[in-house]
Parts: sequence; structure tokens; C-alpha cells
Amino acid sequence: MENKNPGTPEIKFYLILRQLKTLGIVIIISLTIIFVAGLFVTHAPGNVNKQVAILNPVSLFFCAILCFASLFIRRKSLKKLTLDNFSRKYFNIYVIAYALCELGGIFCVTTNLFVNQNFLYASAGYVVTVLYVFLNFPSARDFRLLNIKTEKHQPPPTETK
Repeated sequence: MENKNPGTPEIKFYLILRQLKTLGIVIIISLTIIFVAGLFVTHAPGNVNKQVAILNPVSLFFCAILCFASLFIRRKSLKKLTLDNFSRKYFNIYVIAYALCELGGIFCVTTNLFVNQNFLYASAGYVVTVLYVFLNFPSARDFRLLNIKTEKHQPPPTETK
């Protein structure tokens, strides 16, 4: 038996929205724990490995590219979203965007704090990642855009006499 309650898609959307925001906050907290743990790793003064020093800017660049790509992929994927495939795809779109941000952030922070101590690059990677996770947060605007797109593609009602 099919549920004909008109509020059901919107209620499902807001439940998913809450789950996605919670996931984003958990990602930020986990990155913060890794960052703080990296600050407490003891290094001898001047313990910078010059052979892998090139990894510092490379990891920050990699972090920035992945975070920017997460926004681009999320926006492109949301354009393909319809009301029919909403339940299957909406959550996955944001998980992929968050995963890209987290991959870049963890790579940058761990490379710059654990492999080759560089607080400046690690801090920059942390800030970039947190910023892009917040930029990737879902909003109620997604559901409104989905409804507008769905209404445009519906055939006009036919009159019956």
C-alpha cells in the first residue's frame, strides 16, 4: 500500500538533512582530534626532514584541490537529482563530498604534523577543510530546488468533463 501523505518527502528530507549535518560535524571533530594529537607529537628542535619537505606544499595543494572538487561534484550531482531518485542518491552525494574534504584534510594535517613538522601548512590545511565542510553543509534550499525542478517537468493537468 502506497503512502499518499504529501508531507512525507519533506519529512524524509529534513531527517536526512539532520543526519548529514551531524556527519559534517563529526568529520570536523575527528579532524580536530587528529590536528590536536599532531600538536602533541614530540619533535626534536629542527627535526625537519629535508628529503620530504616538498610534501608540505604538495599536501596543502592536494587538500585544496580535493575540497574544491567536493563542491563541484556536489553541485553537479544535485543538478541530476530528481524526486524519483532522491531517496537513493541525496545522502550519497553529500557523503562523497564530505569524504573528499576529509581525505584532503587528513592527508594535509598528518603529512605536515606527523611526517614533516610544519605547523603553518597543517593549520592552513585544517582551516581549508573545515571551511569546505561547512560550505558543503546541506540546506533546505536543496529540497525547494528539487520541488521546482519536479514541477517544471510535470505535464499540465488535463481537464475532464
